[in-house]
Amino acid sequence: MTKPAPTKVCRSVGEASELLKLIANANRLAIVCYLMEAPASVSALEIELGIRQPTLSQQLAELREAGIIEGQRDGKAIVYRVTDPRVETVVRTLREMFAGLDDVTGRFGITRLPVDEVMFD
Repeated sequence: MTKPAPTKVCRSVGEASELLKLIANANRLAIVCYLMEAPASVSALEIELGIRQPTLSQQLAELREAGIIEGQRDGKAIVYRVTDPRVETVVRTLREMFAGLDDVTGRFGITRLPVDEVMFD
């Protein structure tokens, strides 16, 4: 006797897993949280998030290659913004669960963003 197939089979488990892996990195999550509030250049992100430029550029490249963000030239700078509504939905859910995600710059009480400069996964 065969067991009936479940009615809710998750066909996109691989895609969902890849999206979660991308934002599981503290640097990338902080970048996405910030960009959900306002588009920003690399220099603005570096100042606001306290992530060094080489690490920041690497993380921006990963997010850009995955289609989560896009950059648009504005004079000499490239201004980034979030383009993937799925990641916005996930981050909004995380913000409901973890209050500190609303304050990635530390202006509202968090003294230091828990970002690891050596994260390159």
